[in-house]
This record gives sequence, C-alpha cells and structure tokens, in this order.
Amino acid sequence: MILFQCDSKLQSTQNDHKIDLLILSGSNNHDWEATTAQLERMYTQSRRFKTSITESPDTLKYEDFEKFHVIVSNWNAWPENKGRWPGAAETGLMKFIEEGGGLVLFHAASAAFYDWAEFQKIIGTTWGDSTRHGRISPHKIVIKDQGHPITNGIEDFWITDELWVNAGINNKLNMLAEAYSEPANQGRSLMEPVVHWNTKGKGRIFHNILGHDVRAMKNTGWQALMLRGTEWAATGKVTIPVPYSLQVNNPAKSMEFSWMESDTSLALMSKDLVLWQYNFNTQKGKPFFHPVNIGNSSVTWLSPDDHPWHLGIWHSWKYINGVNYWEYERAEGVPPWNFQGITEIRAIDFEKNEDFSCNIFLDVAYHEKNSPDLMIEKRTIKVSSPDNNGVFLIDYLFEFTAHVDKVELNRTPLEGEENGQSWGGYAGLSLRFGQDFFEPVFINPDGTENMNHGGSMKWKFYGLRDIQGNKLGVAIFDHPDNLNHPTPWFVTNNEDHPFYYFSPAPIFYEPHMMKRDEKLKLNYRMQFYSSEVKLEDLSRDYSNFLQKEK
Repeated sequence: MILFQCDSKLQSTQNDHKIDLLILSGSNNHDWEATTAQLERMYTQSRRFKTSITESPDTLKYEDFEKFHVIVSNWNAWPENKGRWPGAAETGLMKFIEEGGGLVLFHAASAAFYDWAEFQKIIGTTWGDSTRHGRISPHKIVIKDQGHPITNGIEDFWITDELWVNAGINNKLNMLAEAYSEPANQGRSLMEPVVHWNTKGKGRIFHNILGHDVRAMKNTGWQALMLRGTEWAATGKVTIPVPYSLQVNNPAKSMEFSWMESDTSLALMSKDLVLWQYNFNTQKGKPFFHPVNIGNSSVTWLSPDDHPWHLGIWHSWKYINGVNYWEYERAEGVPPWNFQGITEIRAIDFEKNEDFSCNIFLDVAYHEKNSPDLMIEKRTIKVSSPDNNGVFLIDYLFEFTAHVDKVELNRTPLEGEENGQSWGGYAGLSLRFGQDFFEPVFINPDGTENMNHGGSMKWKFYGLRDIQGNKLGVAIFDHPDNLNHPTPWFVTNNEDHPFYYFSPAPIFYEPHMMKRDEKLKLNYRMQFYSSEVKLEDLSRDYSNFLQKEK
C-alpha cells in the first residue's frame, strides 16, 4: 500500500474540522497522474479537506478505509476492465459505505468492476456495451434538481469535456444534472445523465461522469459540483458556497456599488461581488487587475499552472538590458517571487470618484536586485464608472524614462532569429482569460475574423463564451502615437488547454533602444463587452477613444 498525505498548511476559514479524504489512484485508462494531481490541488485549495492519496487501493482493508470520511476514486483496472480487488478490499469498501462513509467517483472511475454486481448497482452508470463518446467539445450541463443540497442554487453551465452517450444504467438514477448530446440515438432522449447520487446503508455515493482531463477539471462548474458533492458524501450536508458565476439569481445582477480597500488592493464591489480589483504590494512581482468580472463571469486568470507569472491583466517587459523581468526563477527551492529583474512600486495613489470611476497613479522603478535604477515609469490608470450592467473600460498611460546611458527593451526572439522560438515576441500590456471560456472569436479593423498572431493592427477584439454560454469579449485599442503603431499583436488560442491570451506587443519584431533621459509613452484603452459585438461597434468605440483627449 502506498499512502501519502497532502494536507494543506493553510487553516480553514470556513470549518474548524477538515474532512479526511482519500483519493484512489495509480491505474486508469486516462492520464491519472495529471488528474490526481489536479484533484489534490482542488481539494486542498478549498481548505475544507485533508487529502491523502493511495496508488495501491487493492491493498486496503476496512481498517484503512475507516480512517477517512470519504473516498474519491480516480481508479480503474485498465486494461483489465473486469479486474476485481482481493476480498478484503471489496468487503472493506462496502462496509465503510454501509456504516456511513462517502464514495465519490468521476469519469473513468465509472468504468470499473464490470463483474462486481454490488459495485455496479451503487454507482448507477458505467461504460456499457453501447456506450460511446464524441470528440471533446463544449456541452451545456442542465441542473435537474435544485432541491438537492449539492446542486441547490447552481445555474446551468457549459463545460468543454468528453460526454458519454448511452452510458450503461444499472438502476433508477437520482439525477442531479444532464447534458445534451448531438446527434440523438434512435429511440433515446437527447439528454444524457452526467451527475447523480445514491445511498447504501448509512453511506452516500456521488457520481460525476464528467472530468475527462485536467482542462475539464479546471472548469468552475465541475469543481463546484465535485467539492459540494464530496462534502455531501462525507457529511450529508453542504456548506461550500456556489461560485458567483454559477449562482441562481445572483445578487450582482442588481448593481449597488461600494469600495473595498486594503494595504494590498483596491476593489469596486457590487454588493458582495468584486467587479474589479487592482492588486499591488503583493509577492507576485508587479501590480495587476484580478479578478475582473463582466456579466457575472470572471474574465481573468491569476497564476495558472502553465504560466504562474500570468497575472490577470498586467504590464511587464520581458528583458531589460538582457535581464528577465517577466518570469521568476524556477530553480528548486526558489519562491515564485524571486525575479531576476525587479519591477518596484515606489508610490501608488488612488482617486475614488462619486460615480465609482477611479484614477490610479503609480511610480515604478526597474532594476536588478540591489542595483541602481535602469528605468523609471509614471503610470496612470483610469477605470470608468460601471454602466447598469456593471461593464466598464480601463485607460492606460505609461511613460518610461531611461536612467542609464542605454536601455534595451527586448523580447524572446522570433523563429528565424538566433535562438528564436515559435512563441517569441511577447512583452507589454497583457490579458490572460480565465479557464471557463470557450468558442473564441476575433474581429480585426479590416473586418477579418482570424487570430492573425503577429499582425499589425490599431485595435483587436477577442470574444468568447462564458460558463453560462453568454457572449462577452475585450477590445484593446492602440493609440496612433504609440511605438510601432499599428502595433503587432501576440495572440494565443488554445482551446484544449485552455490558453486564451492577447497583448499589443510593440517590440514583437525588434527590440527598442533608449538613451539616458529618453522617454517612451504608451497609451491603450481596454474595453469590455457583455454581449455580441460587431465591427461597427468597435470602429465607433475606437473613434471615441481617440477623441477622449480632445
């Protein structure tokens, strides 16, 4: 038996007593190493669970199971799909459930123990002889039971996942959620079961067929169902709140604004929802906006696993005089805020206005650790007052001044250059969209709708659908006085991961050199949209941006 504990060092702010949880792992016809790691992160970050993992679940006995409140299975016996556990493990698990323990299983864990009738009966659905699935794609998850503690208050949502069609059903299901399959099977409903529950003795079983890969497991809706379902299976109650983006009758739909301020951030609130928050004096290395909510959806992603230095909406140079100001050092034992180049806030001030607009003023210095300044910056950010839907825009004005004889602003080289990379060219104002979006679309000033990575344009629109299927998007407008206007754009569009990012990148094609006391000014508008946008809307809004100083 391999058993190791992954308890969070953070104290729970919601419950004094954490739920003891055991993840069954070590075998699966999917990438179980990655999905188990994602499970552990999710449960630990919730602060509600104390998590352990075993990669040899077949060696467990009742005395091992009874140490926990709930068992979460990410295990099947593939390629021996009809494989069984030793008798002590099987009877131990069933006794654990009958005496009040919880069992949670998701996706591939459903495809296990085809010859173990008792297990098949309690889990409800499995991979049957006629079960199939299509390609991974967006699916709408329809909540069928608003009265159950797990799903109470959760709206329908969208997830990019693998949907099982014709799942084998072993008994009548206590349905919590379904999904629409296309095309329909002859003689069957278009709706497929995806989430349901059951009981055995005093125990509770929560079954979620969704969750094919880490991309799906990062979906806010999937995580809400898993966390709430796991708590219910363990205790019979649910205290973990529904995320704002999924709440039925979200109070943010009725706008009542207020400020929330601390020594590290300023936020504009709509009741209990953060519309936007500007963060400074943190360990992330530079100031940034996160969260930013539009239409009850969080637009931004803070420190995703693939690029932890992506900070929602932020500005950063890549290299200054050959030193990296973008990423932190990743050597073992080095904390994530150990940058080679330092972006230091020397002063920050806020003007909070009666209409809930805000002006933010920063003095920023760029230097290596314990070294003189190479460059200083005056930054002004103007956040407009929100409209009746809570939508706003952000104006940026940057003024950089060289403090040494030569300042070189550079980026990762492009393909074809020395040490060039396919992902070279980035540096500047950036936005990393959150993990729940899908169906990206683009609109360019010439009316084209292609991504056009590296293309030079005076503005660009990046649109997506949110977790509830609503269209929203962001346009960034580039001022004609900016360096290399119309600016080249760094754009990514990876739906599998997900990785949605864009940035006006004025040094995309070549570095920029500055002499002592030379200045560089950059002026942008970032405008948010909570509905479908057309070319004429963006053209009008760009004209309004150009008129703002006249």
